[in-house]
Amino acid sequence: MTPGKRRGSLLTGLALAVEFLTVLPVRRAHVDEPVSAEPPDMARALPWFPLVGALLGLAFVGLDWALAFAFPLGIRAVALLAFDALVTGMLHLDGFVDCCDALLGMRTIERRLEILRDSRVGAYGALCGALLLIAKFAALTALVSNPVRVLALLATPILGRWAMVYAVTRYPYARAAGAGAPFRNRGVSQLVLATIMMLVLLATSAFVIGDSISAIGPLFVLTALLFVAALLVLLGWLAWASRRLGGELTGDTYGAACVLVELAVLVLAPPLAELAFRIVGG
Repeated sequence: MTPGKRRGSLLTGLALAVEFLTVLPVRRAHVDEPVSAEPPDMARALPWFPLVGALLGLAFVGLDWALAFAFPLGIRAVALLAFDALVTGMLHLDGFVDCCDALLGMRTIERRLEILRDSRVGAYGALCGALLLIAKFAALTALVSNPVRVLALLATPILGRWAMVYAVTRYPYARAAGAGAPFRNRGVSQLVLATIMMLVLLATSAFVIGDSISAIGPLFVLTALLFVAALLVLLGWLAWASRRLGGELTGDTYGAACVLVELAVLVLAPPLAELAFRIVGG
């Protein structure tokens, strides 16, 4: 592969990741690759998911910083939740709500898959969706320490999008067609690349946010603790969801994994920050 084609392929993967994870009108035709009538191979987009998360995180930090000049934490939290929903098209939230409708309660695997295809929202989904937004609002208003708040706003979408890559690459897809079908060519290599990207982005964030040498150490420890917490939540969710679906997953479960990991990072950031400063400070 020539350098030009390799660069075009990389840019295509990034464009596909942005298109899938956001509502931004990225046009693949501008990448050095002809447009095809066939569905795109989304596997090439997977390594870029954490980078798209980082770009979203930077947008969250910028919006939060701008609003801080005039508005209290509560208003800023609502604005961040609204911006997140708008820029992602509520894709992941919709997956979480659908999973709550389908996976909660006593049903057969076939019936759960049918409910996941249904666009209507049931009682389980409505209640769990409301509780999720309330919990995220409460978590955002609890983040009052500036370095920890900034790190959490960056780490949340990075880890959430990495969680999707883990789910896609480690579990079989339950359907012949659907939101997750374009990822069928995925493999361990995509997970390795996405993990490296995620770790580099988190480490860079901790280093840049540290306003002094003494603060960098605790932020690195906090980043590691947040990753461990996110991984535990992710593994728990995937084990439970796959068991409810006969060992397989769907596109909705990928979105729910992202949402749950994001919630865990936001909720656990304050107590884990206190633990990190105690560890480094002795």
